[in-house]
Amino acid sequence: MRKRLVYRADDIGYTEAFDLGVYRAFEEGIATSADVMLDSPHTVQALLWLKDRPWISVGWHRHLWESPVLPKEEVPSMVDEEGRFKWRHRHRELMNEVRYEEAYREFMAEAELCRSIIGHYPDSCTTKMQDDVNDLERAFRDVVHKLKIPTNFWYDSPENPGDPAYEYLHFRQWDGENFVGWQGEQFKLKNFDSYDPYTKSSAVVWENDEQIWRIGGHPGYCDMHIMQESSCNLHRCKDLEACIRLRDWVIENHIELINQRDVLYGTNEFQDHLRDINSPLWTGNMR
Repeated sequence: MRKRLVYRADDIGYTEAFDLGVYRAFEEGIATSADVMLDSPHTVQALLWLKDRPWISVGWHRHLWESPVLPKEEVPSMVDEEGRFKWRHRHRELMNEVRYEEAYREFMAEAELCRSIIGHYPDSCTTKMQDDVNDLERAFRDVVHKLKIPTNFWYDSPENPGDPAYEYLHFRQWDGENFVGWQGEQFKLKNFDSYDPYTKSSAVVWENDEQIWRIGGHPGYCDMHIMQESSCNLHRCKDLEACIRLRDWVIENHIELINQRDVLYGTNEFQDHLRDINSPLWTGNMR
């Protein structure tokens, strides 16, 4: 049976320390797709790193915890006195105060930052699709529609402005019996010892040749900024350890690693790269 798998590394660009770890996830582990936070302290350096690695697909992880790309004077409804997004991850209700025009310009600036460095807009993103969303969400949705960025295509209700056929892709986020959701109890330090991303990830089950699964996490290192800002902090080190350890699982089970562009467009970019470097992760070396 053909077993295709995307590993999505999240939060890229967060800090220099985190990115040093996430680079190992791509070089020593099984990471194939990079979700970049385009508003973070290390975003530009991370995009420059990705520019030299075109076999990695680039997703837009709309973070909105740090600072806008635009000067704070151009987006006053979005920022506090320090010039950071005023809600961060603690006061999301303040997103309802954002003016549509400011949000639209900011999201377009973030997309253009990505394009200016790696040569193209993000390959994918996630949006809220409800009709009653606020102006910030409407602005983001309008930007990704204008730029034809595939949206939510790994969920049950994709919204893909470029090609409606994407909704028929057999591509889903793995949520088997060992899956623990992205938010909530699992990221509390009291539960750190029981956090087990390797077991969660290696429990993937393929039912047919068409099925494609996506797994992932936040594989990287932790620093003081992350400890202060994010509930997902030391868990990142376990994600990195699991991502590297999963190499043997991929090889033993003849799993075909692909990126998100391969899913969307039927390309073979990631496997071609593995072949070119004669990686043991290339399916041609798994016979």
